[in-house]
Amino acid sequence: MRSPDPTALWDTIRLGLSKQLPEASFKEWIAPCEPLKVQDGALWIQVPSAAAKLWIEQQLPEEFNDALAQGGLGDLRLEFHITGAPPAPSKPVAKKPFHAPQAGAEQTVSFPHLFNRYTLDRFVVGPGSQLAFAAAKAVVDSFGKAATPLSMNPLFIYGGAGLGKTHLMVGIGKGLLERDPRLRVVYLKVDNFFNELTVAIRAKNTEPMRKKYQQNDVLLLDDVQTLGKMERTQEEIFHILEHLLQHGKQIVITSDKPPQRLEGCHERLITRFKWGLTADIQPPDFETRIAILKKKLEDVDFRHVPLIPEDVLTFIAHKAKGSVRDLEGFLTRVIFQASLIGVPPSLEVAHAAFQGQSGEEPMAPVHPDRIYRMTAETFNVSFVDLMKKRSRQQAILVPRQVAMYLAREISSSPFTDIGRSFNMHHSTVMNAIDSVRDRMKRDPDFHRMVQALLNSIH
Repeated sequence: MRSPDPTALWDTIRLGLSKQLPEASFKEWIAPCEPLKVQDGALWIQVPSAAAKLWIEQQLPEEFNDALAQGGLGDLRLEFHITGAPPAPSKPVAKKPFHAPQAGAEQTVSFPHLFNRYTLDRFVVGPGSQLAFAAAKAVVDSFGKAATPLSMNPLFIYGGAGLGKTHLMVGIGKGLLERDPRLRVVYLKVDNFFNELTVAIRAKNTEPMRKKYQQNDVLLLDDVQTLGKMERTQEEIFHILEHLLQHGKQIVITSDKPPQRLEGCHERLITRFKWGLTADIQPPDFETRIAILKKKLEDVDFRHVPLIPEDVLTFIAHKAKGSVRDLEGFLTRVIFQASLIGVPPSLEVAHAAFQGQSGEEPMAPVHPDRIYRMTAETFNVSFVDLMKKRSRQQAILVPRQVAMYLAREISSSPFTDIGRSFNMHHSTVMNAIDSVRDRMKRDPDFHRMVQALLNSIH
């Protein structure tokens, strides 16, 4: 039986968070929080500021969900309240989303309530995520219709941490529920399934657990890359997937690597993962990062945030290239830093926030010459030929266009300065950069290559 003591509940959650978060992040965001009370199935937690509340709700939903699940508190809601602010009227956060089911319909939905912002309409699509997003939309749009030659069951989405895999997965589930509220949808993270299975094994009764997941219409299976060392977990998941696939139920799977590179997974499980469509997500390019930031600022949580100047958004987009989570986290940190010192967000505040977070000097520029030399090395052409050889051959033309694109992307060099380096008119530079951007949208392999070069340089 769950303890009604808010301190005991919070201690359980804190313990789970301490195992997931870096020590500095835990001290900065979690340590200052205090439990207040338990009311209507929700634990009220006091946070020191509006910026801290924003950070926790925007940046740590998955970590909180894991801590709740691992502590056996999966049905506990969390309400964050700012120190000194009058508490808002308590409003229940429904675990059953959007529409009431029809009379007599039994519905199973287990989306963590902190994932409420994970919807497909909030996902910003860029060249590196076009296929994954199109597949997610297609799963929703084609659900329940006649089978097509292209199978998207299971849909396997892979990519690095923080790129939006869980966002897309949960967005699919919510989109399906919008179309048919009677569907039984379950979100399941592999590590949490392992913990649940361990309890069932100790009780010598795993059959009810297996049946619980086999009865769903949609299974959202998150982070399967952790399955490698979980022999019994692999066996149970295989039987669940096999049952669901045989009965035409939709499965969506996420991983940080493609099926064929999952170490330690049984071949029969990898085969099931590969039955449908596999789609990857790559880090967003500069234009997509700007679009993500602007979309983020449209969220209701940011409605009281002062206007963020364009030069600040550009700075954030240039500095946070690793993942969407890094990007959104840097934006939130700039807002937090500005509120802490009582000034509007500015480039100076952004510089300070970047230096405080990374320890790096924010204004240290990357010299264009370094960009050009690394581009030449990557394409295996001589630096002199790249800069001076007048040729329309693809072996020279493409590397030169990429070098111009990177100089603009990384160092924000003016078109005229880039043109001067290559002894070309600035309009030629603009056309070259447009050509690279167009090809990145059309050619995923080219996009990955340019993005990898960009990240290695900066």
